[in-house]
Amino acid sequence: MNIEKLKLDCPFCGVGKIDVLHIPESVRQSKSGEMSVPRKTKENYMVESGCSNCGKSQKEVERALKGSNSDVEKEKKIFERLKAQGIIKDEMTTKF
Repeated sequence: MNIEKLKLDCPFCGVGKIDVLHIPESVRQSKSGEMSVPRKTKENYMVESGCSNCGKSQKEVERALKGSNSDVEKEKKIFERLKAQGIIKDEMTTKF
């Protein structure tokens, strides 16, 4: 397994550099009793640092590289749109 250390551009500002470990996809043999079963591992990126230029943290960069950051931004936009329409108020109260 060849683990590479890469420097990628920041997904937020595009200027800063982020240290990332790249773990390529691999197949390994694992023994289970009498049988030998091939196991396949997925390609993985491990973020080692945040962006020094825009100040984003390691976790924020990790989320952005995995693609889950866009979901949070979409949810914020939807919430703001519903708030502007008067459907959602700042302090929601529920009655039971």
